Amino acid sequence: MALGPNRQVFQTSIRYAMDAAAERGGVVCTASTAGIVEYRVVPTGSTVYPVGVLLDDVEDLNFDRHPEYLQREVVDIGSVVGLCNKGEMQTNLIVGTPAQGQPAYLHPSGYVGPTRLTDGVNPAPQIGVFRTAKDANGYATVLVDL
Repeated sequence: MALGPNRQVFQTSIRYAMDAAAERGGVVCTASTAGIVEYRVVPTGSTVYPVGVLLDDVEDLNFDRHPEYLQREVVDIGSVVGLCNKGEMQTNLIVGTPAQGQPAYLHPSGYVGPTRLTDGVNPAPQIGVFRTAKDANGYATVLVDL
């Protein structure tokens, strides 16, 4: 689980779909197809636009063999997903060792970290600020403002 239970969501968006399996808690960006978001493998470039933190697990569901999950937010591949644009949340999708107050930058595959990556021309976008350092379980609280 990448998204911890302690979170305070101020603003959400449900205008995007995701067409690949994904774990909640990472930062998604716009894809080349309109209305689709994805975890970017390369977090730099002129076309990298982070839009929010994924609030749903995206799985390849077969409702003929398994009933709908009611214990957690799970959507089928290609479905509309919930994204947090503003809020505080705990995540363990973290690269490096953040400290309280450090900026949080986009890293590959939806991870966040305290170091800013660059491709030589375009730096990775800042997605928020770390509110805490990593705890014993590897989670840190991040204030997201996208």
